[in-house]
Amino acid sequence: SWAPVEPAAPADTGARNQPLPKEPEDQATKPWAPPDLVAPATPGGAAGQVCAKADFEAVVDEAAGALRDLNMQNKPAFQEKLRQLKDKRGWSHDAFLKEAAPFVRDDKIAVYDQDSERLLTDISTLGQEGADAPTPDCALLAGLKARMQTLVTTQTAKWAYMFQKLDAALAQ
Repeated sequence: SWAPVEPAAPADTGARNQPLPKEPEDQATKPWAPPDLVAPATPGGAAGQVCAKADFEAVVDEAAGALRDLNMQNKPAFQEKLRQLKDKRGWSHDAFLKEAAPFVRDDKIAVYDQDSERLLTDISTLGQEGADAPTPDCALLAGLKARMQTLVTTQTAKWAYMFQKLDAALAQ
C-alpha cells in the first residue's frame, strides 16, 4: 500500500525515544507550507484525481522551495540573536563557537534532524518512483505531498525550538 506511513521511533534508546513535546501555540513562528502541499487537490483525497509524471517533480521542487524559504526567513534572525548573545556574554570567537553549540545541537534537535533526514529520503524515493512509473499513481502523489507537509512542519518546529532556547538565554 502507498498510504502514508506513521513515523517510526528512532532506533537508538534513551532520551531520543521520548516523544517531542508540543510547542506552544503562541510562538512567533507558525507552521507554513504552500497551499498545494497542505491538502490533496480534490475533495476526498486521490479518488478521481488526475495526475501526471510532471506533478511528482513539481511537488518535490515546491517542497525544496518551501524549505529554502523557511531557512531564508529564519537563519538571518537566528544568527543575529546568536551575535546578540555573544555580545551580551562577552564571548571571544573561540568561546562563542563552544558556547553557541548547544543552541544548534542537542538531543531534541538531533531527533528533528533524524526525522527530517528520513522524510527527505522518503520524498526522494517516492518522487523518483512516481516520475519513473509508466502510469502516474495519484495515491502515491498524495503520500508524497503528506510527507513534504510533515517535513515542513518538522523544520518549522525545529526553528521554533531553537529560537525558544536562544530567547531564554538572551532573557537571562
